[in-house]
Amino acid sequence: MTRYESPTVDDRILWDLHVSAYPLAALLAADELGVFQKLADAPADMATFASQNELSDRAVRALFPMLAAMGLLVTREGAYSVTGAARNFLLPSSPYYWGPVLEVMRRSPPSHVALTNALRGRDRIENAPVNAWERGEMPAPVAKLISAYMHSHSLAAAVAMARAPVLRGVQKLLDVGGGSGCYSFALAQIDHRMHCVVMDLPTVCNVAKDYIAAGGVADRVHTTALNMFREPWPQGFDGVLLSNILHDWDLPTCRTLTSRAFEALQGGGRIFIHEALLNDSRDGPPTTAAFSLQMLLSTRGQQFTFAELASMLQAAGFVNVQHLSTHPYFSVISASKPK
Repeated sequence: MTRYESPTVDDRILWDLHVSAYPLAALLAADELGVFQKLADAPADMATFASQNELSDRAVRALFPMLAAMGLLVTREGAYSVTGAARNFLLPSSPYYWGPVLEVMRRSPPSHVALTNALRGRDRIENAPVNAWERGEMPAPVAKLISAYMHSHSLAAAVAMARAPVLRGVQKLLDVGGGSGCYSFALAQIDHRMHCVVMDLPTVCNVAKDYIAAGGVADRVHTTALNMFREPWPQGFDGVLLSNILHDWDLPTCRTLTSRAFEALQGGGRIFIHEALLNDSRDGPPTTAAFSLQMLLSTRGQQFTFAELASMLQAAGFVNVQHLSTHPYFSVISASKPK
């Protein structure tokens, strides 16, 4: 007979992981069915919502508590309505709508098979956007899709970065791999003296022009189309921004990019790296650690610690490396080129 003693710790972490895929599934399904918009227009109890929208009453009774537990719905006297998070990021009418990200996630959910293959050295990213960036060839439909994806998850962080004091005083900024231009036009809206150049592939620049025009700063935010790996960068800037760029690439490529940034800057100019940072002890935070796994499976890169980025910048010749948190998950690491 086996006598069972209590485990030395409880098993809640395993239960949490056992059901961890279902919150994401709930979000994706609710977005696809327009649940958040419908509840924003007219809060409703579960039975009424199911009946009005020809949905399964049983399924709605499982879905709504999950969305509420996630902080996306709130209930008052049995009626559900959207929270501030859902109103800001899950309504198609919001400029911060995450719909393009959710659509990509529906098409390509995380795969334990892909992670297992990566751990065994058999990762395959032949069709990843990083390859198109490196070749300098990105079809227009792909450029539009990727730009919308990046824009939707970056705009809030871009606005937060622009409102922080870290880039104050920069007058001419090169936004490397700037995508939709959201970082540049957010900065230009805050500082009317700043002029920005969004540098990206030609098809991406064509997409960015529409975003920049919508931001009302087309007179001070421009684009330059080139391959950042194979063509010379424009010179004479007092600021260079690399936002969510270095995490896409291996260390030799990152060193090349920071060296090119150094060359593009005037003496006394500053580089700004906008990234989600791992703790120096590399034990979190959980979202950044998960983001690093995403980079493993879709790019050639990883998320970095502040110390790793500081060392990279110092090796390129930069001095006075500093760090400022600008968003719940993002920080700006800045450094100066000696005069």
